[in-house]
This record gives sequence, C-alpha cells and structure tokens, in this order.
Amino acid sequence: MKKFIVAVFTVCMAFSASYVYADNIGPGLGRVALAGKKGKVWELVGTFLNGICGNGTFAITSGTLGYQDGAKIGLNSADAYIAENMDDLANDIAKGDGEYVDTLARIMKVDDRAAFKDKLHKNFNSIYPSKDVTAEEVSANIKKLYS
Repeated sequence: MKKFIVAVFTVCMAFSASYVYADNIGPGLGRVALAGKKGKVWELVGTFLNGICGNGTFAITSGTLGYQDGAKIGLNSADAYIAENMDDLANDIAKGDGEYVDTLARIMKVDDRAAFKDKLHKNFNSIYPSKDVTAEEVSANIKKLYS
C-alpha cells in the first residue's frame, strides 16, 4: 500500500510541476521532444516526460531544453480570475462597484480603487462589446484601459 501511495504522489508531483509554466509543459526534455504538438494529451505526455526524467532544474540552470530567461512563469492571476468570474464581474462593472471588481483591483494591485472602478464602469461597453466576448478579450480590454 505504501508503494502505491508513493507512486501516486510521485505522478501527481510530476504533473503539478508543469502548471507553474504558462505553456503547461515547462522546460525540459518533454518540451524539446514534443515541440509543436498541441493539445492536452501532448501537454500531459510532455509533463510526464519532464517529471520522470527530472531535468527541469538542469534546463533552468543551464539555459537549455526550452528554458527562456525572463519568460513569464505561471498563469496571470488577473486573467484566471476574470475567466472564472466573467458574469459576476460583468454585473459588478455595470454597477460600478461590488466584491468581484474589488477583488480584481486587489489582484491587479490597483492603488486608486475608486478611480479603477469608475473607469471600468464608464467603459463597460468596450470591455464587454458583445455577449459572446471571451475571457481573454475581456482581460485584454481591461488591461488596455488600465495600462
């Protein structure tokens, strides 16, 4: 039983390590071997390959196997928050206040939250230009307004 738990833990750790990287594979042999492959199956295979070979640290240290110095690591928390809360965030932006827009301001490290909320409220139609807008578009529209 202990061997089974250790095996499950090892596999989980191998898979979870990849999610630190924006492309879900991260540097290592899996990235190099599966370059150009798209889809969750290939990401899982690449992550597993990185995990069993244990070469991510070597890749970062030596600057090889797909490591890019200065590359953005991890999901942008604002993007993830917007994607998870699109409808509630739209309601709060339309009102000009609310817990979802307050949380977004905290995530984006906004100093003047009242001005942030007011700007979002006044530009609601450019942030949410249609009912079919995607989370990526909403995020880009908010960042365009705020930057």
